[in-house]
Amino acid sequence: MMLATPRTWVVGEVVTAALMNAEIRAQFAALIAAEPEIVKSGDTGRTSTTTLAADPHLALSVAASATYTIDGFIDYDGAFGAGGLKVDFTLPASATMRWGLLGNVVADTNQKAATNTTDQTGSLTVGTYGTGGTHTHARLSGHLTTAGTAGTMTMRWAQNASNATATTVYAKSWIRLRRVT
Repeated sequence: MMLATPRTWVVGEVVTAALMNAEIRAQFAALIAAEPEIVKSGDTGRTSTTTLAADPHLALSVAASATYTIDGFIDYDGAFGAGGLKVDFTLPASATMRWGLLGNVVADTNQKAATNTTDQTGSLTVGTYGTGGTHTHARLSGHLTTAGTAGTMTMRWAQNASNATATTVYAKSWIRLRRVT
C-alpha cells in the first residue's frame, strides 16, 4: 500500500544524493505516520478485582473497513504465582480480531510460555496469564479487521484471581497496528 505520492522523475533529470535521500525520507515518514502506535505513559495497578476495565493508556483509533496486523509488548507483574492477569479488547461495532499473548501459564511461577490465541468480536473472549514476579511480560500479536465503523481498539484487563497484591501493567508497554488493507 503506497502511503505517499512518489516523486515523478523527468527524462534527463540528474538524480542527486540529496534528491534521492529526500524522497526516501518522505516515503519512510509517511509509512511510519500511518501506523497507529501507543506506548503506555504510566503504571496502572489493580487489586482485589476480576472485573475487566479499560487500560487508561492502551487504546488506538482504527479506520472503518480496514485490516491491521497487531504487535505489542505488555510488561506486568503481581503476586508471585497468584493474582495473575486477564485480558480482552473492546472493538468498534462488527470488528473482528484474532489475537494471542505469549505469556506465563496461570499460577505458574517458572515463567513458562503459554499462548492464548482467541477469536473475538466485540469484547467476548478473555485470555488469562500468570505472574512470575517482577516484570513478567507477554508478547501480543494478531490481526484486526474492522467493518463499516471506525472506532477504538482498547485493551481491558484485571486480575485473573482476586488478590490484595496489585497486578500492575507498567509504563512503556506498547501496542502497534500496521494497516495492510
